[in-house]
Amino acid sequence: MREIKFRGKAKMSIEELDDLYLEHENGWVYGHLVMYGKTPYIVGDFIEVDSEYTVNEFWVPVYPESVGQFTNLKDKNNKGKEIFEGDIVEFNNCNYLRTGGYLDDEILRGKVIFAYGGWMIKTNKGDYDLYPSIFNDEELEVIGNVFEDSHLLEEQHG
Repeated sequence: MREIKFRGKAKMSIEELDDLYLEHENGWVYGHLVMYGKTPYIVGDFIEVDSEYTVNEFWVPVYPESVGQFTNLKDKNNKGKEIFEGDIVEFNNCNYLRTGGYLDDEILRGKVIFAYGGWMIKTNKGDYDLYPSIFNDEELEVIGNVFEDSHLLEEQHG
């Protein structure tokens, strides 16, 4: 079974997260997604559950536009760095030849999205299916995310 988890940029400051001893990566928190009205929260695992209430390890309100789901793929430079929806990745599209795609040998940059029932990389040259059978851990490099680094999409390699 694939791992389903989310991340989001906390609305709390890094100092507040640290004061509460909440694990984070520069303000990014990881866990389950819960919506309360229109406010998204990243929450930890259940500590206690019964028919009337639940208790989670933590609840952190996050910016809605920062929320992204884990793709179950990892970055080529850091095998432990997971790729999430909203990440900006680079790849060489000559690797895409296996699926009948482009024959060019150029570095492309795009954002990871969920569309048409699957993960894709949206680039200025088109959309690329993001399946583990097409891309593996040696081919994708995370260079940022659209929440903090959207300017990277404008700096395409030519």
